[in-house]
Amino acid sequence: MLIFNEQTSDMREINADILQRFLISLILFLFFNASLIKKCEALKIKIEVLDFINDINILVYDRFIEEICKTLSKAHNVCTKWVCTHDTTFTSEKYKLTHFTRKLKRFNMMISIQIKNSIIKLKSDVWILKMQLNMKLQWDTHLRQIKMNHVTRMLILSCFEIFTWRAIFTKARQVYSAVVRSEIAFEASVWHQCNKKDELSSKECRLETLQNQTLCHVAEVFKRVSIETLKTETYISSLHVHLNMLQNKITLHS
Repeated sequence: MLIFNEQTSDMREINADILQRFLISLILFLFFNASLIKKCEALKIKIEVLDFINDINILVYDRFIEEICKTLSKAHNVCTKWVCTHDTTFTSEKYKLTHFTRKLKRFNMMISIQIKNSIIKLKSDVWILKMQLNMKLQWDTHLRQIKMNHVTRMLILSCFEIFTWRAIFTKARQVYSAVVRSEIAFEASVWHQCNKKDELSSKECRLETLQNQTLCHVAEVFKRVSIETLKTETYISSLHVHLNMLQNKITLHS
């Protein structure tokens, strides 16, 4: 069925195999599991469902962890019933459980959940849409992962400079702006807060160091060159200004 310009076509059955590697399969899967999201949200309890393709995250919030585990069990029962009617499966080995709180000593953080014959053990940190969160909802784990990925990005940038463009500055700067800095500032709207004063937080200072190291590599200068001179010569704004710009764009479009 197609809907275009307020006109709806008749229902037609299309028999075609769409492999998982096809881009359209990612879009179609969102329609496929849309009913699952609605069923979970229809429980009318303190629950939120985040869905991206085949990655489903169920967030339950309550004052007591025991109640949270009961709610998760109810949500999983809904998922189990949905599986029986949609010819698909959930792999319990891929399940991950964590509890988020600022006060770890106040609650029993070791409570786990038993799904059929499997016990879902607690994880100290989890991945949610490419963001790594720990129990205390701090960004140390996420920033540590960015730093690890940054090493790979630097190697890629070096290979491009040596084997492709022979260290042409404009091309190296373009790769940095499009690839490396995008990785550094990934989902900055979540953890960055704009402020009028030009003061860097502890998180920004750690990321600013990564940017300065990369700019030294791009401009082929020594580390003794001042940061302000480096930014001027490479036409790259400070990371603090860049994060504020991203935050303002999201605020204007929200």
